[in-house]
Amino acid sequence: MNTREIVIDGYNLLHKLFPEIRRQPLERCRQKTEALLQSYLRKGRCMITIVYDGGNVRESSSCTSICTVYTAAGVSADAWIIDYVKSLNTSRKMVTIVSSDREVCRYCKAYGARCLDSEAFIATLDIKKSQSGGLHQSAGRKFSDGFLENSEVEEWMRLFEKGRP
Repeated sequence: MNTREIVIDGYNLLHKLFPEIRRQPLERCRQKTEALLQSYLRKGRCMITIVYDGGNVRESSSCTSICTVYTAAGVSADAWIIDYVKSLNTSRKMVTIVSSDREVCRYCKAYGARCLDSEAFIATLDIKKSQSGGLHQSAGRKFSDGFLENSEVEEWMRLFEKGRP
């Protein structure tokens, strides 16, 4: 049985998730993104590969169900993704590429992969920005470690007031 795979242009997604990325430690943004992806994985059955441009002396890792790839120095994530899709042969239709880079999407579609821009993929993550600027999953969990928004508190108050004598 073939498993669906999502291949993500890492820094492309990070820049869409964190527009103020230059003011934050890059490693922290990667960690937050990978935590969001872990939550996404719980919803459906697929594999995720997130590809970051190289230059860093880092090994690829797959300590979780997310495979993280740091390309070799001088190799862009874009080139890695295109080469990867080319190498898949018959499994290409099981791959969705997440990138807002039109050239990457054009090449990957030509080789039979599906493409989704980063903004559309972020919408599937079902996240909200809190007033402090942090990201958190908005729904789907029974218990949350975050505070309710004022609008959510007001809605609960209306619901409970209706039941009062």
